[in-house]
Amino acid sequence: MLNPLDIEILTETFDDLPVGVGIFEVLDLNDIKSIRYVFMNKVVLYEMRKEREEVFGKKIIEVAPEAYEHEGGVLVMETYRKVAAEGGSINLGLVEYSNHMVAGTYECSVHHIRDNYVYIMLRNVTELESTKNDLENKNKELTQFAYIVSHDLKEPLNTISGFVQLIEDQYQKLFHQEAQELFSYISNATKRMARLITDLLDYSGIGQGKKLTCVDCDKLVEVVQQDLAIKIKETNTTFDIGKLPEVKGFETELRLLFQNLINNAIKFCKPGTSPKISIHAKEQDGWTFYIQDNGIGIADEHKDNIFSVFQRLHTTSEYEGTGIGLAHCKKIIELHKGDIGVISKEGEGSTFYFTIPDTL
Repeated sequence: MLNPLDIEILTETFDDLPVGVGIFEVLDLNDIKSIRYVFMNKVVLYEMRKEREEVFGKKIIEVAPEAYEHEGGVLVMETYRKVAAEGGSINLGLVEYSNHMVAGTYECSVHHIRDNYVYIMLRNVTELESTKNDLENKNKELTQFAYIVSHDLKEPLNTISGFVQLIEDQYQKLFHQEAQELFSYISNATKRMARLITDLLDYSGIGQGKKLTCVDCDKLVEVVQQDLAIKIKETNTTFDIGKLPEVKGFETELRLLFQNLINNAIKFCKPGTSPKISIHAKEQDGWTFYIQDNGIGIADEHKDNIFSVFQRLHTTSEYEGTGIGLAHCKKIIELHKGDIGVISKEGEGSTFYFTIPDTL
């Protein structure tokens, strides 16, 4: 038996916890209106805007009859009854609570103590939910802004490119070699800018409005190979692909991930050799994928920043691209709550690896 001092220490400890803790007794396991308050710590009392003497030992129906007046409240009461009768724990997730003095959103879970008794853990997330909604609205605004800016930037670029092409086609013979080279620089620059705008728009849109599905990675890689068929044939690329799993993820983004990594493996091949690409997966707290190539490799000093936006290790005259492909890959893996990295030695190829956890 606990002595009065022990009880006082326990009470003070529960009172000072940063989360709400409440203990309830279900007097009649067949009647949700029989539930009474045994103990509420300071956090719960504050959220209810009640004093101890208004709550302790009294039934919920007496203190907070509003809890029985809407479907959400009845669900919470029924959960108390169920856990008190059957044991275990139930996470209610987000629940709404309001009375004439307060209204808010709370994370709530219910846990069994002994027959007829349960305790709850409660956390006020009203401000967090409000912030989350604000962020979602801001993201929608930014996405809309990105599309508008993309369109407004592309139009003048298309105009410039069109005029340059028209001048080259009609007056090419009138210009000397230096002038022709200048027009070529302008044309190539506008094409790179248009591609950069498209890549940035794709980067900003990763994960927007997408739904999780079961993705067959075998079929996904087949689709990527079909999309890159011309490049694969021109470079005489060969593949060694193991059995790949089905994972829970965002299909469009995962296709872009594989496409970027395979495309890079082909692009950064050593001169005079044909690309060889190995793709395998290993089950380990989810799945870890490995994409290995026989390319030019990556120096140690560059491994930490290759996944950043616009990080290029080579000039556009050596290898085309905007330097955003691996940043796409990192953002996609972060969307899937995984990790991405590379094992490489300069001149000896690279192995890119990424994880897709089961807990997404």
